Amino acid sequence: MFRFIITATLLTFLSACTMQVYKLKIQQGNIVTPDMLEQLKPGMSKNQVAFVMGNPVLQDSFSTRQWDYLYRLERREDNIEQYHIRVFFDQGQKYSHYEGELPEEKKEKTASPGEEKMAEDKKADNKPPKA
Repeated sequence: MFRFIITATLLTFLSACTMQVYKLKIQQGNIVTPDMLEQLKPGMSKNQVAFVMGNPVLQDSFSTRQWDYLYRLERREDNIEQYHIRVFFDQGQKYSHYEGELPEEKKEKTASPGEEKMAEDKKADNKPPKA
């Protein structure tokens, strides 16, 4: 009986050593969409830009003529997605332009499971009948 308890205890400890800890996706920064960037028009005030884009994570206290919108998504050590959008203001503190680029969205990521099912059903309906 004692051998059985020792063996069970050792097997439990060994199995615990092989398990990996699940790590969540970590999102940091501002989420910026193409729709937000399309809404920006030259001559907008800082309040209007903040309404459209949200307040930036980083505001340079020495230069009030630019705002930085950073975003980073990582899982474990892998950097899945990252971008940097810099919004510029002219001397009158009005929006002038932005620099930076959003990553292209993959169609597989944007489709919901329901949309994928409908697409599969549509493909099945369009198949020609077998002769």
